Amino acid sequence: MQPAAVDPPERTPRVSREEGRPLHAQIRDILHRQILELPLHPGSSLPTEEELQKQFGVSRSVVRQALSGLSDLGLIRRQRGRGSVVAATPVLRRHLQRAGGLDEQVAAHGQRLRTHVLSVEEATPPEAAIEALNTSNTWKIERIRYLEKIPVAFMRTWVPRDLFPHFTAELLENASLLGLMREHGYHPAGGPRQVQAVTADADLAQKLNTNVREPLLLLQGVTRDALGHGLEWFNVWHSPNTVFDVDAQVTSQPGGVSQEHIRRLRTLTRQLESELADLERSPS
Repeated sequence: MQPAAVDPPERTPRVSREEGRPLHAQIRDILHRQILELPLHPGSSLPTEEELQKQFGVSRSVVRQALSGLSDLGLIRRQRGRGSVVAATPVLRRHLQRAGGLDEQVAAHGQRLRTHVLSVEEATPPEAAIEALNTSNTWKIERIRYLEKIPVAFMRTWVPRDLFPHFTAELLENASLLGLMREHGYHPAGGPRQVQAVTADADLAQKLNTNVREPLLLLQGVTRDALGHGLEWFNVWHSPNTVFDVDAQVTSQPGGVSQEHIRRLRTLTRQLESELADLERSPS
């Protein structure tokens, strides 16, 4: 496969030496956008290091740093003799009707999910969370979940501090939140969820390594235990490479009952009443 052609000079994105950001980071982000927007299919070749040098007017070491950044994100594979090729983006699949168990769902597809905790802090939650948890004394927990090396979900969760006073970033790192709740005597049973399409703002785009205004899937909900106590209220923003599986079933609504059917039931009722009366009159 031939390397991807370099765009004509007037269409080639430029790096800025006045911007203050490292040149390799600017080139990495430009190539990242091209992979997402063109799109370049898995297995497509990127321009060679020499072509990228000429395109951006930088040294080879800068180009190699940019390509290393894309490789670290899992977006390209660097192969000896072939240069850099676009990697297949892993897809996160989750069952919408299941509460928790995401690690197990991912493992069923031969993948591994990793969790990185950004922060755990005492914070007052939104009104909807106060109502769901019946308290304003909560932890706000922010985490990013990675599929292989790709960030696939940013999670913002509120949990009652009275129930879980021991939660720390170290405890939650690469751990299941619901699993920790079970270990401390609270057994999540489920709760209502809803999914809606939203667009990424600058903060979400940075966290999920995507573009501003990129479409995301937002999962919102509350998890309660069997007694109805609120254990968590959460927002989870999923990257575009997420598939929600739903087990949909057809439910047939009963139609109107015909008069003929009512007549037959009445006839059967009279027959049963008659037989019961005969039994009652017969000697024991």
